Amino acid sequence: MHDHAGHGIGERTGRRRRALLWAFAINALFLVIEIAGGLISGSLALLADAGHMFSDVGALGIALWVSHVIERPPSKRTTYGYGRAEVLSGLFNGLTLLIVVTLIFHEAVQRIGGAHPVNANILLPVAVAGLIANLASAGVLMAYRHDDLNVRAAFLHLAVDAGGSLAAIAAGVAIYFKGWQLADVIASILIGLLILGGAIRLVKESVHILLEGTPPDVDLAKVRQDLEALEQVESCHDLHVWLVGSGEPVLTAHLIPNERFSYDEALQAAHDMIASNYDIAHTTFQVEGDPCPGMHE
Repeated sequence: MHDHAGHGIGERTGRRRRALLWAFAINALFLVIEIAGGLISGSLALLADAGHMFSDVGALGIALWVSHVIERPPSKRTTYGYGRAEVLSGLFNGLTLLIVVTLIFHEAVQRIGGAHPVNANILLPVAVAGLIANLASAGVLMAYRHDDLNVRAAFLHLAVDAGGSLAAIAAGVAIYFKGWQLADVIASILIGLLILGGAIRLVKESVHILLEGTPPDVDLAKVRQDLEALEQVESCHDLHVWLVGSGEPVLTAHLIPNERFSYDEALQAAHDMIASNYDIAHTTFQVEGDPCPGMHE
């Protein structure tokens, strides 16, 4: 038995796309301001934050592109559609962040012990404006951050970047009131560490999906237990659950029906339970009279 849920644009998809567009516009505009502010003030913290904001703009741009791509219908060449596009973009975003972190750390090491005066009069207002831009963009996307991996990646970029802006503000305060120039280098390293943590999580999640790993919120043993608990099902084997995209789980399994029920009754009971208990609509069940040779748990 096979069932596949339809995919429509829907009102929520339209609102999510508009939110992405607003966040993209805000960050693209401020990216120019932050780069200029970092160069004029000589602040590595601002330039580090600008580097992350550049990846924000890239993440949001890719999210907008993917929101169109994944709506394309399946074809003979792409029978599952284009759901993996969001996973690939999530992986790309994570790898891009790792490159940004490497550049930040390299420059920070170069500046330790060197004379790199920073103009706090420019650093502070630009960093504050950057924080406002990050919070505004993250606020726009907050309601949609669990919709798919792509939007979650963009939201993560913005949330982490807000932390980076706070570090830049702290550096500006230390330089303005205490003349402590090293604070700028320390702030840039903290920003790099913030980016690093998010990047590693994003890469791991993307790779897990690409390797067709079991979704983190699915307990495979519990799924098998629930299937075998059905009175229409005697046993279950060759059970697999994976993700096409972050919000598109797929399940396949072999079932041996209880001899008191027909194949169709076992199929329908299994499908209804999986759809109800696990919200998995794309299921494929093979019903067998006897265990097939070489079956595995």
